[in-house]
Order: sequence, then C-alpha cells, then structure tokens
Amino acid sequence: MSEHAGEHFEARIVGSAARAEFGDVLAAAQDGAQWAVAVLWQELHPRLLRFLRGLDPVAAEDVEADTWLAAARHLAGFHGDGQQFRAWMFTIARNRLNDWRRREARRGVTVAPEALGERPADDDPAGTALDVLRADAAVAQVRALLPRGQAEVILLRVLGGLDVAEVAAIVGKRPGTVRVLQHRGLRRLADDLAEPAPERRGVTK
Repeated sequence: MSEHAGEHFEARIVGSAARAEFGDVLAAAQDGAQWAVAVLWQELHPRLLRFLRGLDPVAAEDVEADTWLAAARHLAGFHGDGQQFRAWMFTIARNRLNDWRRREARRGVTVAPEALGERPADDDPAGTALDVLRADAAVAQVRALLPRGQAEVILLRVLGGLDVAEVAAIVGKRPGTVRVLQHRGLRRLADDLAEPAPERRGVTK
C-alpha cells in the first residue's frame, strides 16, 4: 500500500470510528489503536478542560494531562458504557485536581474549606443559567460566583452530562445534597444574570 493510500485508508477509519458504537471504540482503544484513543479524546477533552478550568484555571491544563495519563494506565481494566466512561473520566479528573491542591497546600497555599447544609431543596432547573453555562465564557462566571461544592456539582451535571446519582458518587455526597447544591448554585447564577449589568457588584465566594 502506498503512503498516500495508507493515509486515505486511515482517514476513512477515523471517520468511521466517530460514528462507531462506543463499545467498539473502547475495545479498540484498549487494544492500543491510536484512532480509537483519538476519538475518546476528541469527545471528552473540551468537557474535561472546561470542568477543570471552572474549578482551578491555573491547574487545569496540567491536571487534564495527568487525567489522560492516568486513564491510559487503567483503561484496560475499565468496563462499562459511554455514560459510565464519562463518569469515570470526570472522577479521575476530580481526583487529580484534589491531588494537585493537596500538593499546593503542603507548599503553603491555603484552600478555603466549605460548609454545606443538607436540607432538601426544590429541584429548580434554572433553565436560563443552564443555557448560559454551555458557553466557554460562563465557566469563569461559575468559578467566580460559586463556592467549590456548588461549582463542582453544576459543572459535572452540565459539562459531564451526568445524572444526580453519578455526581453524588463522584463527589462523595448523598443525592439529596447534590440537589441542594445544584439548586443553590443555579439560583445564584440565575439571580446574577437577572441583575442589570451596571448594578453587578464584585464576585462573591
């Protein structure tokens, strides 16, 4: 096969992979096929990076790189569907970010703790805020306006496309607590969006 023909053949495979079933792509990636790894990366890289930037823009790129390295080391042992894979990747990203923060704390960087109530809350979707969150620029707003717990939950729900139970498993909280955090965070964002721009004050934590 000529070099040109080989490139054309590879391009066809990559194009087909983008339309393949997740199980086929995963199996190929676990066997070391670079095109399959590229498909997984293209699907999740933007979401993971936005999630990490929403929590810590300084660490985001390094932590995401560590996330993919960790995933590569353990990919062969993963079993599940596309939704479970997404939850797995976001779990790794969150754990790597926590590791990074612990290292920074040992160097003298203070990370403020957060105390959260656990009373039930109405599951108000705050649709306007969710729509805005789908834009890159909104990630900075989430980081600036919300405490870490609320930001994590909202970013996992919106960018990760994860349900309440999956987010609860990742952050180590009860589903009811996740709903409370989501409600409070979305309400804060919705209230901020409703304020006339000249009246908006400095960010709050």
